[in-house]
Amino acid sequence: MQFGSLAEIGPSAQNRAVLNQGLAVLRKVSPEAEELLRNRFEHQQDAFAVGNSLNVSESSIYYRQRQAVTQLSRILNKLEETANQEWQEKMLSRLQLPTYTTLVGVSEALARLLDVLHTRKEHFLIALVGLGGIGKTTLADQATRQIIKTTRFDEIAWITAKQTHLSSLGRLQVESSQPALTFPMLVGQLVNQFDLTTIQTSHLQKERLVKRYLQERACLVIIDNLETVSDYRSLLPELQKWQNPTKFILTSRYRLMGTPGVYTMQMKELSPEAAIQLLRQEAGRTGFDDLANADEDTLLTVYDVVGGNPLALKLMVGQLRFYSLPHVLSRYSDKTKSDSREDLFEYIYRDIWDGLADESKMILLALTQASETGFTFEHSVEVTELSESVLLKSLENLILLSLVDLAGNLTERRYRLHRLTEVFLLRMFAD
Repeated sequence: MQFGSLAEIGPSAQNRAVLNQGLAVLRKVSPEAEELLRNRFEHQQDAFAVGNSLNVSESSIYYRQRQAVTQLSRILNKLEETANQEWQEKMLSRLQLPTYTTLVGVSEALARLLDVLHTRKEHFLIALVGLGGIGKTTLADQATRQIIKTTRFDEIAWITAKQTHLSSLGRLQVESSQPALTFPMLVGQLVNQFDLTTIQTSHLQKERLVKRYLQERACLVIIDNLETVSDYRSLLPELQKWQNPTKFILTSRYRLMGTPGVYTMQMKELSPEAAIQLLRQEAGRTGFDDLANADEDTLLTVYDVVGGNPLALKLMVGQLRFYSLPHVLSRYSDKTKSDSREDLFEYIYRDIWDGLADESKMILLALTQASETGFTFEHSVEVTELSESVLLKSLENLILLSLVDLAGNLTERRYRLHRLTEVFLLRMFAD
């Protein structure tokens, strides 16, 4: 029996199966040691009887027994090491290749996410939320890779609905042929990733099988790009039926504040220092020495235009391979069309923007005049000339859509925009 199948049986049977596997290996290298241990502990023969059968003294039996136990311990340790390595490789194969070499600027967020994952009695639905390209998938990926190195979870599954990726030339490529993820597709992917052999064909039967599997063992399931799942809001109540001891990481552009029991982590833009580090890292990774060795003031001009959105910064690295820095910066700053910029804006904002009410668009335009400290609620009422009730409802929606960022503290909330959002809005209202 392989260690990977031991989750199907109880703890006592698991221990017995592992011990038998170790004894089988011991029999190949030392048949007498294996026979001695079975006679002493499986057949419950005393040392005197075993000594008589082997024609040795009782004291010699105790000496040989200690040697046999030591051999078996080494074998079991080796088997555990091998099984753990094979399990880790299997779990890692379920992840996509990372798009980064070293995580930049999110050490605190990573530590917080890992703490939440290690907690066993709460936080079973964990949402990483923020604008497109802000680094949600990267954070989930790194946390999952670190968790795989531990024994915290029995199984890991990664389900993605991502339809856009960044090419090596710094362009966004859309896989339009990939269908939106549906709940039956999600169940089917979990059946496949967990290697659940089944002759059941109906969706309901597979759903029951997955639910039982997740409730009987501690699994970690990552659902990437939750908002692209068809009717994703109806999916959340289903996941709540599957949770505990299983945990779910959900990456989403939309805050899930309306769903009870969701632990939300709002992703922030990179700081100027982290943005510079990312620019150097991306340039160095591809041998772009001119950019990797550029001085800090030069790299800060990139940050001043696009802010700390990691995807935007990576796109800038790709564009700078073809065009000069002044040319690329001007394409993002001016009011004219730019294919690379439009691709980025289309990816991050278009669907959200088209669904906004006029009041929400008015608030966003007003916030382009706010500094990094943002506007207070009272100042926002003054600037927009909207009623408090309308402003309150619109602000809540914009925050849930990750278009407006929160600053300040419990006694004074302030509302502000990401730098890239500001660039997008200024272009939109200029058209």
